[in-house]
Amino acid sequence: MTHPETDVLVALSGGMDSAAAVLFLREAGYRPRALFLDMLDDERARAQTRQTAQQVGVELTVEPCAERFQAEVVRHVLREHAAGRTPSPCTHCNPHIKWRLLVEAADRLGIRHIATGHYVQKETYKGHACFRRGIDPAKDQSYYLWEVPEAWIKRALLPLGGFTKEEVRRRLREQYGLEPLAAQRESMGICFTAGMRYEAFLRQALPPETMTPGEVTDTRGRVIGTHEGYPFYTAGQKRGFTLQPTVAQQGGTWAVQRVEARENRIVVCRPEELYSRTLWLSAWRAVSPAALFDHPEHLSVVVRGLGRNPQGGCILDVEESGLLRVTLTDDRAWAVMPGQPVVFYRGDCVVGGGILEHADYSDNGR
Repeated sequence: MTHPETDVLVALSGGMDSAAAVLFLREAGYRPRALFLDMLDDERARAQTRQTAQQVGVELTVEPCAERFQAEVVRHVLREHAAGRTPSPCTHCNPHIKWRLLVEAADRLGIRHIATGHYVQKETYKGHACFRRGIDPAKDQSYYLWEVPEAWIKRALLPLGGFTKEEVRRRLREQYGLEPLAAQRESMGICFTAGMRYEAFLRQALPPETMTPGEVTDTRGRVIGTHEGYPFYTAGQKRGFTLQPTVAQQGGTWAVQRVEARENRIVVCRPEELYSRTLWLSAWRAVSPAALFDHPEHLSVVVRGLGRNPQGGCILDVEESGLLRVTLTDDRAWAVMPGQPVVFYRGDCVVGGGILEHADYSDNGR
């Protein structure tokens, strides 16, 4: 028998954050059940999650989804790299796998509330539910959730968003006596690389023809060096390519501006030439038209990569092609790359986002 007001399905991964979410929700009066999304068909991960479920005393359902994860996330990531773009695996996984499968499982079980161990909060803005930055700036995960539909946000309980990581760790240790969980090292890598460095994973998984050496040119088309395979490069990268001795002897720093996959070429420039004021986004969404388009000069534009985020607002225009043109008004973005998510914040609230398709580097003046 379900209890609509108190039952909640929690995404449990075996780590301390999702375990803490179960405990904090129970303490708040909810009746948690747990779902493990077995995205890698990993017996070790299944065993660890079962152990964690026993430690926190929650019923666990295991959802096999490795094939779906490969199709929806891993293949997407590889296609993007093969096209010379820089994808964000976690950003793509959240709406297509993690949150979607959590919602689907909750619906099958007749459970309204869902919960995760994300360090993020939620808020109502202009009558719409949206994510809000967690209070721990070092662990805030709101950027990676920009594409999660509002209907799912409304159902979400986010018990960790009001805590820092260290506060969660301390509560697990002191209040619940779960020292092994509290002492767990945080996983920092991409989950599907099996512990390999990301470049090593790409070398193993991408078609061989994408990883052949090619030309490095400057922005005027002069060949000035060689690279090891275009999928290994992103905007702002300053290492991994070899310059001709005459160019290297001139001194100064060179950084990747763009990747030209069809020509197996990367284009480099001086770092001061990597600024752009105009960005074009595809697949963009907004919490509501008012939340995004009213007074865009008050928006913050965030792109997580090697570059820096611009300070100040922007002007937004929807072009006939459907792309969203973002013109930065007070500052410039540095080293942005096609494929990266561009996320809009109003204060601390995520009110929209999209995928970068193109940046205009022609205006590098202040």
